Amino acid sequence: MIKKAYIASLVVGTLLFTGCGDGTSEGEDTLVTQQLLDKGQFRSVIARVEPTASTSEDYLTLAAAYMGKAGFSLSKIIGIVATSATATGGSEFSSFINKASSNSTPTTLNDLEVAVTYYKKVVEDRCIDKKITLGVAESDICLYIGLANVSSTAVTIGYITDDVSVLIDNTGKIDDKLRASTCALEYAFTGVISDPACTPSGEVNVTFTQSNRTYSDMSITVNGKDFGYLLTQNDADTGLRSTAITNGKCTLDSFSTRVDETIAVDYYACPINESSDVSKSDITTDKVLVNALNNGLDAIRASASADVQSDIDKFIEEVLVESGRSINDVNTRITTQDIINYLNSKN
Repeated sequence: MIKKAYIASLVVGTLLFTGCGDGTSEGEDTLVTQQLLDKGQFRSVIARVEPTASTSEDYLTLAAAYMGKAGFSLSKIIGIVATSATATGGSEFSSFINKASSNSTPTTLNDLEVAVTYYKKVVEDRCIDKKITLGVAESDICLYIGLANVSSTAVTIGYITDDVSVLIDNTGKIDDKLRASTCALEYAFTGVISDPACTPSGEVNVTFTQSNRTYSDMSITVNGKDFGYLLTQNDADTGLRSTAITNGKCTLDSFSTRVDETIAVDYYACPINESSDVSKSDITTDKVLVNALNNGLDAIRASASADVQSDIDKFIEEVLVESGRSINDVNTRITTQDIINYLNSKN
């Protein structure tokens, strides 16, 4: 695993310096950018490269910078996977979620999404095209895409719980927010709530002024505590709803009012998607927990070494077992119901 991370870092370094002339201003400029990356000055790298980005080297630089800004430098993320896979008692994925969440910030999901976008500018859909034999550099980029997507899933689960440690705690500890979040997702997905501990409120449509996005605002009460959620409109493709991923609370007219969730009056669960671009779909719980996870697995399976794949398989087995499924099944695609069953098993 460590050898894999080292080789990968060398590949990216080689790609970044491709085409740099000896003593040219372009070569010196690239050297400065690489030094900023090495020092962890990711915002400076983004400001320096993004306005004029047009080459594969630019895109790889930006992808690495956004990964770092998200709290997941390439060496760190592979280290998290490796150490989490050594957890015992079938809690490998829970351990990964716990470690990944400790690195996240309110912008992590957006940053990881942008990083994947830049990586795909270089490899396009080659990571999941089974007819294509990947080169060494492409395999490493696909590995980064896969790890970024799996990390997005872990970070999202961190958003919907108050105490991530309950996922790996076998003492029967309960997280009321995780329970409420699972109920909200189930309600959005199926229209019913199977957990009698969850009491839903009525739905009221609300529109956030800055993004011009409308949601159904509702709350779930568990053990006397109210937790607010935003249900999306019906998806154009599936006809289903989901819960928007939120962080803290804010007023409807300004995301800059984002505050702690304990504030209640005239504040609503605040979506992390602040974009008014209608072509940019909402960042929803099921899309990140399901689509990102499955896409990440596809990319990892297409590119990773056997030891990395083995580690990831342990994560998936932990999720599948709660639905009576196995990593050895013909179809191991994760579904929304698999995620609901997994989260329910933790409470």
